[in-house]
Amino acid sequence: MSKTLRGLLFALVILLLVIMGGTIGYFMVQNAQWVVLRFPAVQADWSDPLPMMEFETPLPVVMAVSFGLGLVLAVLIFSPSWLRRAWERRQERRFINSLEGELTDLRNMPVTDPAPLEDIDEIPLHLRQPDEGDAEDEEEALLAAALQEPAAPPRKEAQR
Repeated sequence: MSKTLRGLLFALVILLLVIMGGTIGYFMVQNAQWVVLRFPAVQADWSDPLPMMEFETPLPVVMAVSFGLGLVLAVLIFSPSWLRRAWERRQERRFINSLEGELTDLRNMPVTDPAPLEDIDEIPLHLRQPDEGDAEDEEEALLAAALQEPAAPPRKEAQR
C-alpha cells in the first residue's frame, strides 16, 4: 500500500471517528434526563428478603458506563485467542528464522566437500536388483524399478 493511500485511509478513519463522536455527543445532550436505577441489595436483616437500592443518575452516564463495561467484557472474552495467536505468530517467526538461517548455511557450504561415507549407498540405486529388499519404502522401490534397464519382452514358448 502506498504512503498516499495509507494517509488518505488514516484521514478517513479519523473523520469517521469525529463524526461518530459528534453524533454520540449530540444524542447524549438531547437525552440528558435523569433516570432512576434500582438494584437488589443484600442485607443481613432477613425481615425484608430483597430490598431495592435506588440511584438517580443522568442517562448519558448510564449509557457510557454500560458501553465501557461491554468493551471491557469483550476484551476479556477475546484476549485469550488474541494472546494465543500472538504466541503462535512468535513461534512461527522463530521457526522461519531458523529455516532461513539453515538455508543460508546450506547456500554458503563449499561444494568441494564430499558427502560423508555413511550417507553414500554401497550399491547405487540404479544398479540395485529389486529382490535385494533394500528399499526402505514403496516410493524408493518404485524409483529403483524405474531406473533399471528395461527388461527384454517375455518370450512366447512354443507349444509342445
